[in-house]
Amino acid sequence: MQKNFITRRARFFRQCLNIAVLIATFTTLNGCVSTQNESPYTYAPSASPYQDVVNAQQRAVEQSKLLLVVLGAQWCHDSTGLAERFATKEMDLILRAHYETVFVDVGTLEDRRNITERFDYPIYYATPTVMVVEPKTSALLNRTSMDIWGRADSIPLSEYIQYFSRFPAMTTAQKAPFINWEATDEEEAYNKEQALRLQSAYDKLGPLLALDLQGNTPQGLNELWKETKGFRTELQKTLIKRAELTLDSENGNGVNTTPALRHYNPFSWEHN
Repeated sequence: MQKNFITRRARFFRQCLNIAVLIATFTTLNGCVSTQNESPYTYAPSASPYQDVVNAQQRAVEQSKLLLVVLGAQWCHDSTGLAERFATKEMDLILRAHYETVFVDVGTLEDRRNITERFDYPIYYATPTVMVVEPKTSALLNRTSMDIWGRADSIPLSEYIQYFSRFPAMTTAQKAPFINWEATDEEEAYNKEQALRLQSAYDKLGPLLALDLQGNTPQGLNELWKETKGFRTELQKTLIKRAELTLDSENGNGVNTTPALRHYNPFSWEHN
């Protein structure tokens, strides 16, 4: 999720070609029936994104798979970079075998808190946001490593394979801390308040981003983007660090300093 918003057309066509080849190869090698019309790894607008996630979660339960929710956008090169890695033969086989995957289009920074809050996560702090979920309990299994996917396009395929192979191999005992995790009352109130402030920034940025995608970069877009990025990055860093200390206290190497729930003065988008 970076300043360069415009989708690179060449990359998009290359992605489509790779996906088409992958589907044909997968069908030939595995004798599977495929529609070959749509890639499952595309951020497509939906009239009911929340229900899409609910339906995917139910399918995951029925098929004894993990739920994988990806919130992103076609204009974001990290989002499309992740989709390209997912469409490789190696990753596609892992995802089909172990995950029920649903891609959620965030459009131009639209509100998707009803989806993230379903899994006790306040808001998407970056695109893409990748959520690995134990579907029976809605527990977020990658709570302490979600921040890495904000740079998804720069992560090598080998790390994708290692990362997404890890969660299906988790034992019941390894999942238990994530299933039992709860934010404190103070954290929950704080996260909700700051998520509201962040969404108000997204609401300001969205129309500006839409103009930029049409080739008309409006005045003030870059400045507001930088200001918002600093806020969302710091929020996510604090959120993850506090979760790490709760979930991995035994491996803290004696360092137990919990990051403070920082107070933020009014931002530019809150002045008007």
